[in-house]
Amino acid sequence: MTPRYTHSIPRLLVPFTRAILGIRASITHDGALLLQGAHPPARALNIENIPTESPFVLAVNHYDRPGLGAWWGVALMTTAISARRARTPREMRFVMAREWWYPRGFGRWVKQPLTRFFFGQIARAYGILTLPPVVAEYRGQAAPDIRKILARTRGASPELIGLAPEGNTGANLALCEPPSGAGLFLLLLTHDTLPILPVGLYEEESLIANFGAPFHLRVPRDLSREQRDREAVRQVMIAIGRLLPERMWGFYREEIE
Repeated sequence: MTPRYTHSIPRLLVPFTRAILGIRASITHDGALLLQGAHPPARALNIENIPTESPFVLAVNHYDRPGLGAWWGVALMTTAISARRARTPREMRFVMAREWWYPRGFGRWVKQPLTRFFFGQIARAYGILTLPPVVAEYRGQAAPDIRKILARTRGASPELIGLAPEGNTGANLALCEPPSGAGLFLLLLTHDTLPILPVGLYEEESLIANFGAPFHLRVPRDLSREQRDREAVRQVMIAIGRLLPERMWGFYREEIE
């Protein structure tokens, strides 16, 4: 029977209020508060792979289910990284969709605006970076947001950026193929300089974040744009997959084997 992770309302009342009001807060501090109420306790494995000083781009599988929201994995990763880092930056900036997309009806006119509002407040509170949903309707609208995100990985003090390339959780929690453009985005983020820190999120009696060894993307420049996109995302997803149980290899099973 899978555990249902619950929240301690008294302990999280202040962080929840800050998040809803968009008041700036530490994602690491509030993540640690969340984890104090986790039962069974969440675990971070192979934390020695987390760079203690140099910057990186974190890539993780998208993992959530009923009773275990995606924020539990974020809390586990951020607290492990902050504890391991010897110098700033120690706070992660995660990338997420600015809203959930619905094609029509009640979802379109009620749910989508509500998610846009609440996601925006959470992003303001925790310094989360947002992008439009990856659907045809928003094609071309992401460029300004992408430029702002890329700017944070440049300069003398690059920030720590984290993202789940898949964009959503695969069937039966297994890996699925990320949308077109995810690989090119990763190439731009790392710009032949920053390593990828892969993380596998899964459950074995409790929630686990398994940190892999950092690596650099190696994608030939003479490939077409589409080929570079697929090759970059393939390298990242295979690295993540090798940190997961076999049952979760999904779309990348043959290549991981």
